[in-house]
Amino acid sequence: METKPNSHNPRTEKQQAQRVQLTNLVMTYQMLSSFIRGAYSSKPKNLSDYNMFIKENLSRIKVYLNKTEASQKGCIVAPYNISEGKLPSIETIVQGDVLRTSLRVPRSFQITDETTVEEVSMALLQANPQLQKEDQISILHLVQHMPSSSDKGVPYITWKQYDFILDTGSYSAIRFKFYENVPKSLFRVNEGHIQTEAGIETGGIAYVLIRETGHKVQISTQSIVLTPDNDVYKEYSSEEKKKEAARSYTVAAKKKTVTPKKAVNPKNEYLHGFISRSKETFSMKKILIALVFIFGITIVAQNNTVEQEKTYTQREVDLMMQVQELEQKVIKMQQEIQYFQQEIELWKVEFNTETQKHGDLNS
Repeated sequence: METKPNSHNPRTEKQQAQRVQLTNLVMTYQMLSSFIRGAYSSKPKNLSDYNMFIKENLSRIKVYLNKTEASQKGCIVAPYNISEGKLPSIETIVQGDVLRTSLRVPRSFQITDETTVEEVSMALLQANPQLQKEDQISILHLVQHMPSSSDKGVPYITWKQYDFILDTGSYSAIRFKFYENVPKSLFRVNEGHIQTEAGIETGGIAYVLIRETGHKVQISTQSIVLTPDNDVYKEYSSEEKKKEAARSYTVAAKKKTVTPKKAVNPKNEYLHGFISRSKETFSMKKILIALVFIFGITIVAQNNTVEQEKTYTQREVDLMMQVQELEQKVIKMQQEIQYFQQEIELWKVEFNTETQKHGDLNS
């Protein structure tokens, strides 16, 4: 049979690009799922936190892992959106070699090793009108790890979450020192602003405001902000990395026939097999019917030749009854095949609809 090589398929290339981009998103979600679950308080009810996370980031943030990196669960710190709510956002920007937030304290206030949780809480409440007592500030610190030149490993992430509540009256707030729970490097005071220290570990940070009101939890809209020295994300979001990742998923071109076998949706595999088997049975029965019919005609012809008025024998009657029964079975089988074909078409429409919905969520 004549063969020809695979033709250029732009749609497949687009799917490959989306696939390698989705890998890092999924790994990040799996890692941060304990925080992200419940972090989208304003999401539609029909969307899960996972779907919301994918929806918010898939078309906005590009990270491309090749097949080896993906199979070994590699992960890159990226400026993904990790929460969405109605509370005021804590703005975080790169300023020189530090990350500075919009959280303020009185200019004369400093945090030392002896400063208590109560004192920090009072300073923050005094300088930030948007904050309230019992609000929680969560700090997510993601650290990027890269393999050495001699190491065959892949890039990966570790992370920690630090939480503290703006508590001005409890015994623990008075007693416990602030830096016992929150690293100095992530919460320093400089000219009345809260910022990081210079030279913190490469990766990304997010400061999130959380407030519990009754049985509901409100949250600020936040994204991960990359550290000033983070060049890894830039590398893994580049066009060169995109091409490299796509190539790693490309299977060597194989020749295929001019009339390739159509792929069968696993959902319809059983029915496809049933119809194939039914067609084979149908063909065999057609042959059997034809033989019986010919045999019957031959007997009738012989009887007519010998004696026009001769009646049929019991054997001849039985054979003709069998032919009629087989014809009825064939008609019934044809109806069943037609019914299952209609079911397959309906399932195809349903499957395409669900695929389109999923595509809309990812767009």
